[in-house]
Amino acid sequence: MKRLCTDQGIKNFFKDGRAHSIEEIKEHFNISRLIAYREMKRSNALLAINKTSFYVLPGTKDFDRNGFFKIEDKVFFSGGSLSDALVSLVSKSHSGMNLKDLEKSVCIRTEIQLLNLTRKGKLSRQKFGGKYYYFSSNKEIGKRQLELREREFRKFDPRLLGKQIENIPLELIIKILLTFIQHPDFSPKSIALSLVRRGEKIGTRMVESVFVKYDLCKKNS
Repeated sequence: MKRLCTDQGIKNFFKDGRAHSIEEIKEHFNISRLIAYREMKRSNALLAINKTSFYVLPGTKDFDRNGFFKIEDKVFFSGGSLSDALVSLVSKSHSGMNLKDLEKSVCIRTEIQLLNLTRKGKLSRQKFGGKYYYFSSNKEIGKRQLELREREFRKFDPRLLGKQIENIPLELIIKILLTFIQHPDFSPKSIALSLVRRGEKIGTRMVESVFVKYDLCKKNS
């Protein structure tokens, strides 16, 4: 059977480097949606994981270290579907990822996919501070991620840090808050180092207690 669009014709269509919808492909080549889908599969085209039926050809753009690239508002993953992308992100993470972290990476709501992946045993999850964190289903990797997350959560446990702030002078608390306002992307460690350079006697733990007291953890994230 004679093809209605050639490999070269498809390459020429995509040479603008943009992502094109199946409707655009169908209209450009004057073919049906079914044939358009078949041609994209034949060409090994990549399907956007956050937008319905948008494609690019391989080699359009270099993938980042996690296997992603973005064109305009379309996100593409080298390893397959949105579910594949979520599993990959979580598995490669240091200490698991929460919903906000994942949605920031894939630029689409993921509650349903994450629930399905958890039910199928492809991810595990546990609550920390009222939020679900997702971990690898691989026993060894998941155990290590969970241990690290528990350690990080204990580090910011409000019950422990709440007592710490009682011993910090008000003047120093104000300096911590002012530094945060000037540098909202600074971590507690960065703020502590900044104040130490200015002659203040302060440690990261003290800044962490101020972060918890004034709910700066959410603002900083």
